[in-house]
Amino acid sequence: MKNDSLKLTKIVCAVLVLTQTLIMIIPGSAFNLFNIAMQLRPGVYAALTAAILIFMGFDLRPVHKAYSANMISVLSVILFGITVLIVSILFGVGANVMMINISVPIRNLWEVGLVVVLGEFIRYKLIKATNHQNRTGVVIAVTIVLAYGHMTGVRTFFHGDLVFWDAFFQRMLLPIVVSAVASYFAMEGSFLSVILLSFIYTQATYFLPVLPDIQPTSWALISCALVFISAIIYRFVISDNRRAIRIRDKRAAKYTKRPILFNVITAAVIVAIIAFFMGEFPIYPVVILTDSMEGTLDRGSIAFVERVPQGEAAIMVDEGYVIHFLSRGRVDYIHRVVAFRHDAYGIREYITQGDASPIVDPVPVIGDDVLGIARASIRFLGWPYIFFRAVFDAFG
Repeated sequence: MKNDSLKLTKIVCAVLVLTQTLIMIIPGSAFNLFNIAMQLRPGVYAALTAAILIFMGFDLRPVHKAYSANMISVLSVILFGITVLIVSILFGVGANVMMINISVPIRNLWEVGLVVVLGEFIRYKLIKATNHQNRTGVVIAVTIVLAYGHMTGVRTFFHGDLVFWDAFFQRMLLPIVVSAVASYFAMEGSFLSVILLSFIYTQATYFLPVLPDIQPTSWALISCALVFISAIIYRFVISDNRRAIRIRDKRAAKYTKRPILFNVITAAVIVAIIAFFMGEFPIYPVVILTDSMEGTLDRGSIAFVERVPQGEAAIMVDEGYVIHFLSRGRVDYIHRVVAFRHDAYGIREYITQGDASPIVDPVPVIGDDVLGIARASIRFLGWPYIFFRAVFDAFG
């Protein structure tokens, strides 16, 4: 089990480094591709989290010193708030541009906040699952990799639009210090303490309505000092009696049953999900690639389509339905039926139009070309497909 966790740690770190590196090397001119990559990133973290849960299962054993870790992390958050208040009184405040439009913090919560939460779960599980012989190497690797995942702003070095020291302290030093302290709390404390520290110190600039009117370097140094002080305080609070804790953990692990039933059920669910996305069920998914149905089916959404059997379109499809169909050029579309008619041979034809388009489609759709009826949709889930499709198109 320990060797398996070490292998899983290497795989997770490699995937995270590859993901962040791809984001780093996207050219500054490819703004749309960068946005797609940022929206894809939470999906990568979620997939790795699911893989860790499948292979490691849930650990329901109580965490020693969890109460102390939680109290220190809460104290650190309070100290952070007091410091921000004092600095704001001394130097004044300014409006946070991240809060001007409500869509911006929502997007940041998805693209960055979710990455922090999932990343800390990955950190906590990998560190806790590693034996003491390999723990130092795992802690160093996970600390660096997860800090690297918050260095997206380092891309601006290549464009020369940031002062070097501001970029270094805010985009590099702060993520490393926060990640190091989070790894320390993951070794010695609870998951809640790790989440509190990491989320507050990395996401404050995204979600505070106003920020102190100080230089980014000063903000980064203050944050680094506060999170480092939290680790020092916790070091003096926790007990050094770790040998007894290791013995109790070893005894508890010896009698813990492996979640065989959980793994079997999980594997069956994964197979079913794969079959569903391959279109093996009466309802199948379709990724929305364009803005022609904006407002109903936004670009990047996944529409769930009920399959229409051959020859039954006249019975199932009516005016107002959103249908998935093949055009005369054998390209599939999802548009709304705005009217229908019969041609000279009495064959029923559907007039379609995108909800965001001012004109109807030039060629009517015959019943045999209707593939299905869109019944529901979920936003954002189609972005991974769009991202990889854009990458393949970009590289020919």
